[in-house]
Amino acid sequence: MNKTMLCFELLRLLNTKNILNKNELAELLEVNPRNIIEYVKTLQDCGYDIESVRGIYGGYHLNKNSLMPTVRLTEAEINTLRSSCNFLEHQKDFLAFKEYLKAISKVIALNDMDYIDNDLMIIEKYPLIMPRTEILKRYETFKVAIANKKKCNILYQSGYNKDKSHIIHPYKVFIYSDSWFVLAWNETVNNYGYFRLNRIKEIKLLPESFTVALTYNEHDFIDEFGMRHDGRYYDIKLELTDLYTVISERQYGKNQRIERIDEHKTILECQMQNKFMIKTFVLGFGSKVKVLEPEWLKEEIRKEAEAILTKI
Repeated sequence: MNKTMLCFELLRLLNTKNILNKNELAELLEVNPRNIIEYVKTLQDCGYDIESVRGIYGGYHLNKNSLMPTVRLTEAEINTLRSSCNFLEHQKDFLAFKEYLKAISKVIALNDMDYIDNDLMIIEKYPLIMPRTEILKRYETFKVAIANKKKCNILYQSGYNKDKSHIIHPYKVFIYSDSWFVLAWNETVNNYGYFRLNRIKEIKLLPESFTVALTYNEHDFIDEFGMRHDGRYYDIKLELTDLYTVISERQYGKNQRIERIDEHKTILECQMQNKFMIKTFVLGFGSKVKVLEPEWLKEEIRKEAEAILTKI
């Protein structure tokens, strides 16, 4: 990275921690500690309020409440900022949209422009019990670890409610089926794995670095339809009644094909992953769906329906 990129990376690190000393920053940025003094001075000259804290636990501290000098924006730039808000509102993987909207509103307000959208409402159908701020903390920690190739020690709660410590090399954070995950090499089991961010009870950024495996290919583990590692795709064919508009709005799987048979009947064909999630998806349509293929899915839905009837 050149000096400008290193300065911005240093600023981002200070923004994620309360205090970091010169040696810690040098290790994270993989530069000489003497360079840190130069980068901090450059940022201070640009107007960032970075102070030196003395003592054994001292280091550099960024005043996150300090304001930068106001920069005048053109009308075209203001419109671009507004457009970015409209775009990011619909991006499920942009976790900090509310905070972004507030920040943009402040920037535009400083330029004597009005941006009235403070009452924008974002509704999640099934929000996590864990606050979004806690998910965001985990997200930011992993982004720092990935950027600097640092190992993490996590305490992870499995689906069987058992807590286990893992040393992981985080490669990618992503969202799948409304949940945040990190893809990582797991030293504990010597294999790749996916970890839900909301099930991570503790996380610690370690000073040890890791090297990305030469054989690693992100596409082998994640694509636009799901998590591929140890997860095959199944050919699904469904007949749906009076649901053409609903079905035609979304992409449910790979190689999707939708055929409208008549005014009421619609055929959906695609490849989907994870038998449990496929079964849950089909059951969500209730009596308006008929499974045409595969046979195992027909049997699973039949068993589930019979089990439900016994409890009514």
